[in-house]
Formats: sequence, structure tokens, C-alpha cells
Amino acid sequence: MKKIALLNNASTIASFNMLDSELLDEAGTKEVRYYCNADLVVIYEITRGKIRNTEYQTELPLAAAAWIKDRILNGFWKLPSEGGLPKDQHQCIVTFDSEEIIIGRSMNAGRHGKPGFKIVNKSRKSHILASWPQEFQITDERVEKVLLPLFDQLGVS
Repeated sequence: MKKIALLNNASTIASFNMLDSELLDEAGTKEVRYYCNADLVVIYEITRGKIRNTEYQTELPLAAAAWIKDRILNGFWKLPSEGGLPKDQHQCIVTFDSEEIIIGRSMNAGRHGKPGFKIVNKSRKSHILASWPQEFQITDERVEKVLLPLFDQLGVS
């Protein structure tokens, strides 16, 4: 597992393809950018403040993208009677390329009362606090509008 720096300058971004970006608020203070290369999908988040910006990113093995998509579509979003996960199962854990990936259902995915998912890479340390793993939250709405189309763009089935 190769450690990478924050994708916040031209030299670190050069080895990645930018897939998409989205503003999460009308003021443009919260932005998410999606990148990939041959090995990783990177979700880079920036919150622009009056004094300083807060930057964060989550790095996931590209091999995990199909599993994440499947867990969302065929696990969490399906009833148990339709082949979905049992109603009391709120997270799934798997290892790809020696990286432990967790996806869990969240009822407050970045916004109060907005259901979605928390996706964690327990094998990579946060760029903010090294004792935390890398993680991000995404609402169901953003999964449908952004994440699933990105996976389709990458050829993830």
C-alpha cells in the first residue's frame, strides 16, 4: 500500500484523473472532488473557511469499487426478502489489496436526518489526525447523483 499526499497541488494531482467535483452548499464553501488512477479512487473534500481551509481525503483501492456498489444496490437498498442484507446488519467489512474497507448505513450522513453511508478505509491514516482512519460520509441522494455514475464511468459493474 503506497501512501499518497493530499491531492491539493498540481504535482500530486498529475498522476490522477479528475472524474467529477460537486459543491455541497450554495456558498461554495464545501467541495468534493473525485479522482482515480490505476490503483485508487480518491475522494478529496475541502471546506473553505474565513481563516483557513480544511482539506481531507479518503483513498480506496479501485478493486473495492465494485464491492461498494454491490453492497449499496444489492445489500442495503434491498429488503431481506429480495436478497438484501438482514435488517439488523448495518455494516459490511472486506479486505482488498490488504486494505480493510468498511461500509455502514448512516441515518445522518453528513447532514442531520439525511440517510446515507459511511465508507471507511481502516488501513490508511487520516490526513488530519493520524490516529483516525480515512473515512467519508455520503447521502443516498449523492450516491445516486454522483457516486454510482462515477462507478459506471470507471466501468465498475
